[in-house]
Amino acid sequence: MLHGRRGWGKVLAVVIIERYGRPGWAGDSEVLAVAAKRKIDDVKGAEAAPAAGAEASQGLYADPSIYDILYTPGTAAEIDALERIERALAAGRLREDRLWFEPACGTGRCLRVAAGRGRRVAGFDREAPMLDYARRRLAGCAGASAKRLFEADLSDFADAAGRAGLRPGTIDFAFMTVNSLRHLESDRDMKAHFAQVADLLRPGALYVVGISLTDYDWLWPDEDVWQGKRGSCQVSQVINWLPPEPGTPRGRLERALSHLTVTRPGGTVDLDDAYDLRCYDQKQWRKLVGASALEHAGSFNALGKPLPPGTWPYQLEALRKR
Repeated sequence: MLHGRRGWGKVLAVVIIERYGRPGWAGDSEVLAVAAKRKIDDVKGAEAAPAAGAEASQGLYADPSIYDILYTPGTAAEIDALERIERALAAGRLREDRLWFEPACGTGRCLRVAAGRGRRVAGFDREAPMLDYARRRLAGCAGASAKRLFEADLSDFADAAGRAGLRPGTIDFAFMTVNSLRHLESDRDMKAHFAQVADLLRPGALYVVGISLTDYDWLWPDEDVWQGKRGSCQVSQVINWLPPEPGTPRGRLERALSHLTVTRPGGTVDLDDAYDLRCYDQKQWRKLVGASALEHAGSFNALGKPLPPGTWPYQLEALRKR
């Protein structure tokens, strides 16, 4: 599952029950597993899946305005949650003009809200059109600087950050929501990412990551439904999620099949794309964090409220620079 705010859609077995009928829940795991397999086969048969990474050239990322229309609603609530976590774990008084940093910032929707609340903001993305859009929308916002938005990859951004004027030990708070970190393809890339974020953070500063951890004993297909509207443009998205397949080359990969419908006065366009997200269970995730210069400081839900131990559909993991 990708998203931690509205539109979780028909989660886990609910989608199976709605489409294939309700099995006897107690002790009926075989029936449920068969229904899940039918769901997977239906999705695979209905969607022609483009090559991995195709989202950069078509579909959601082809037009930054589509992405922004679809995902900007609810952004203020996301920032509320991040601020709640920051306050809960703060070691001292928080300055209003503290510097917030967002890897994979996309269209800058989160940075716009943060800047509107007095934060200085910085971030990067690997897609130049998204950055251009972010710079235009952030222009004139207090605390925003075009120089502090730069193009880079999640696993290799230290040099680009330096050229943008971000010195080691100067970031007050870093964050990345909605599973963007799972685009990294290996543990090696994840370790490189953590090392570079930690280098930029002040001692004791937080890095809050929105992530859906995987329970490999409980794997079902899933579906998210999203809608957004701005002016005369209406966007809807259905994402079908195909779970990892333990014991195969896809044992750590969740497949996303996205169908977008964009309606404007001139007509309606349908756009499809597909991509993989790398999976982590709690043990795999904590092992990677433990091997870095960051330490686990707390787990929170999408509202920024503390979570008890366990694996949840989506959680905000607060990591602190040691």
